[in-house]
Amino acid sequence: MTHNARLSLIASTVVAGVFAFWGGWTRRWISDDGLIVLRTVRNILAGNGPVFNVGERVEANTSTLWQYAITAAAWVTGARLETVAMWLALGFTVAACAVATWATGRFWADTVLPFGVIIYLALPPARDFATSGLEWGLSIFWFAVWWALLVRWARPVGGVQSTQVGYFLAFWSGLSWLVRPELALYGGVTGIVLLAASPGKWWRILLVAIPVPAAYQIFRMGYYGLLTPHTAVAKSASDSAWGQGFVYLWDFVGPYALWLVIAAVLAIGIVLMRGAHGRERTIVLLTLGCGVVHVLYVLRVGGDFMHGRMLLLPLFALLLPVMVVPLTRRIGAVVLVVALWAGAIVAKSHPYDPDSLAPDGTWIVDERGFWAWATKHEPGDAPKYAEDFLAWELMSNWPQALEESHRLNAAQMEIGQTDEEPATFFWYPRPRTQAQTDLNNHPLSLYLLNLGMTSMNSGLDTRVLDTVGLATPLAARMPRDPEGRIGHDKWLPFTWQIADTAVDVDALPEGVDKQGVLQARAALRTPEIQELLASSREPMSPGRFAKNIAFALSGGRSLQLDDDPATYLDEETLSRIKAGEDVGLHGPQIAWPTPR
Repeated sequence: MTHNARLSLIASTVVAGVFAFWGGWTRRWISDDGLIVLRTVRNILAGNGPVFNVGERVEANTSTLWQYAITAAAWVTGARLETVAMWLALGFTVAACAVATWATGRFWADTVLPFGVIIYLALPPARDFATSGLEWGLSIFWFAVWWALLVRWARPVGGVQSTQVGYFLAFWSGLSWLVRPELALYGGVTGIVLLAASPGKWWRILLVAIPVPAAYQIFRMGYYGLLTPHTAVAKSASDSAWGQGFVYLWDFVGPYALWLVIAAVLAIGIVLMRGAHGRERTIVLLTLGCGVVHVLYVLRVGGDFMHGRMLLLPLFALLLPVMVVPLTRRIGAVVLVVALWAGAIVAKSHPYDPDSLAPDGTWIVDERGFWAWATKHEPGDAPKYAEDFLAWELMSNWPQALEESHRLNAAQMEIGQTDEEPATFFWYPRPRTQAQTDLNNHPLSLYLLNLGMTSMNSGLDTRVLDTVGLATPLAARMPRDPEGRIGHDKWLPFTWQIADTAVDVDALPEGVDKQGVLQARAALRTPEIQELLASSREPMSPGRFAKNIAFALSGGRSLQLDDDPATYLDEETLSRIKAGEDVGLHGPQIAWPTPR
């Protein structure tokens, strides 16, 4: 690499890092989903294990490594969790853009200009999810290091043999599954390439790649009773929704004319790849192939309800070979046009329109813009701490109601709304049954779709659940609503919500389906549902660990519940319930004492 080429690469890397920091910092915030991760971190730091609620082993976060990265940083610094998550995410984003830029510059070994990295960072969702409390910064950092290792493997330098780099690459590829499950596509294909390129050393590749993810997978099955994070069950990630997926794709590429920019990227890429050969061509094809398959996967599952979020990762992967591009007159002209486009996109952004929340068949929203509006922040600002979400209408009187519910030893804290126009929301306690039942082992319980704000604005002695299944096994196994929002298209009926608490059914007000509650409570004791609940609630032991592994490999993979509890009950039980008997207060254990 010439002196000028090195200087251009250093300058491009600095530009990438500065742009990434500025973009993420100016749009820093915390999402409700980001707060979900922090609840698990609180439990780990408190000694309760990697759980969302004390006494219920549910892996409510998709990224294993992200929750442990926050935990480690919080333990070392003692800083507030929202602050730790923000700085970690931003730091990973900056490092990802810098590492990817540097690696691509080394790949071309010529005088270069920033290109792909500018395209990525110009997009508002890329800058929004540079923080947000979610693992997107960590995910693109994994991509950047993976690409850098691929480049070193394809072009050994400094006396380091490609086989030595291959071991580091194999280890890093093995971690892919723990960053996000779909990144296993990239890690797995990379492993196949490494094995094919090193036939005599295949066992060494496996020896460094497999132990860490395999060990965690055994732990996951035994501890949680699942093959995947619980979020994959809740979101039915194996189902197909191609139509909604293409709507999601256009919602991302349309507003920014991104399809024109992608055409420019393809044109430059085709020109540049004419000179590539051997391993250089292999790693580019590997990257592009995995990126395209990743996009197809996102389309297949229907995308997401957050604008652009699920397409950011494959886009970053697809741009890796052109994060910077060699400087020629024609390429320079294209780069200039793209830079002008990037400036226009950054200037325009996408201010949130509250009317876009109306159900129009897509349910895709600008998540940052919505929460800025919902929490009554100034335009362009957004919530940064858990208490900021108390300004939302659904969190009205939350602190007072929570304190009163604990004082009364209530079984459940319920949300209601007034009859006036416009309606206002309020929380109130439901009394606990005085009967002798294991359901009284449940602490104060509450349900809300928005799991992060409720969980981070309550103590660990409160059982916080959601209605779509991210942290609630019963909800995760409910049927999908074909009209629901992608990722949030399941719903735990109100009767089931009450049934899985110690609420006194006789004290329920008129209008509540008491028969439905009694039926659901009885259904919880039936063998199929009882085993589902025991897999996450029964105290851990060698026997429970073994049972959970068996459950993960059988019913844990495919179990789906019927939302009508009567389906699980025989005529005798239904008759007793019709006579007013709370049959579900007793039977096979479904609730165990939790540490106080």
